Amino acid sequence: MTGTKKSKWKLLIPFVVLGLLAVYGCAGAKSATVPGAYPPEEHLSPELPAILIPAEHLVFIGLDGWGGAYVSKADMPAVKRMMANGASCLDMQCVMPSSSWPNWTSMFSGAPPEKRESENFPGMFTVVKKSGIGNTPVLFYEWDQLSEICPDGAVEKFRIASDPESAQRIAVYIAENKPFFTAVIFNEPDHTGLWGTKSYYAKLAEMDTLVAIIEQATMDAGIYSETVFVLSSDHGGLIWGHGGNTPRQRKIPLIIYGRGIKKKYEIPSLTSICDIAPTMAVIMGLEPSPEWTGRVLTEIFE
Repeated sequence: MTGTKKSKWKLLIPFVVLGLLAVYGCAGAKSATVPGAYPPEEHLSPELPAILIPAEHLVFIGLDGWGGAYVSKADMPAVKRMMANGASCLDMQCVMPSSSWPNWTSMFSGAPPEKRESENFPGMFTVVKKSGIGNTPVLFYEWDQLSEICPDGAVEKFRIASDPESAQRIAVYIAENKPFFTAVIFNEPDHTGLWGTKSYYAKLAEMDTLVAIIEQATMDAGIYSETVFVLSSDHGGLIWGHGGNTPRQRKIPLIIYGRGIKKKYEIPSLTSICDIAPTMAVIMGLEPSPEWTGRVLTEIFE
């Protein structure tokens, strides 16, 4: 993974230089916070929805290099069914440069790199762990460096690949442990690359089957009706690479589906990858960290 990304960067130097001239920070001011987990309605901020029965399980699925511009043409029936029955947008903005590490970390930290000066900056996994609600969060990851995205003590970590065997391993884990917060980050379609080509779309079709396996696992575990699914990406791409500031590199999909989420709802407002962490926290009835700069996407709630 690391070697592949480095080789791509050599091709992307011109894009990166141009992109850095128009650096995009995370949209939105600090989100209002919910005072405590599973809050009663009268204690909620007026800016946040009254989530009296938060999701008992949240499953995040990330596809590395999945650009928003490539969703409509993709053969992804499971993903598109979630879109049709949930809230979604295809133009969420990732941070610059449009590459993996700054964006996965921004997603799970609720803030862009320049706002995370402390090594102890609170991330999503830490917030879930410290809440004391549910069991230990779990992270399934493929790219080596993602093991560093959260402290070891805050999460169980497992290496996977972008294949059906790994999806079945995840399914077994969900069935046996019924995790409160599950995060799955596949390395595809980024490793395939060649955005917009037949091989890229073929890989997206394969990834859809893995999403379906994970979704089915929650049904088999008897927790499907209590689960919210969040699907997104770190960046898109343009033909041979990413890192620059073009729409196809910057815009990513966001799909939120499950209990308490609006159906057939297109998120109308400008969204940032930093909005994912605070939104997931509120979905689970947790208080977003006051250090996060992303906002809660209140418009998605029924």
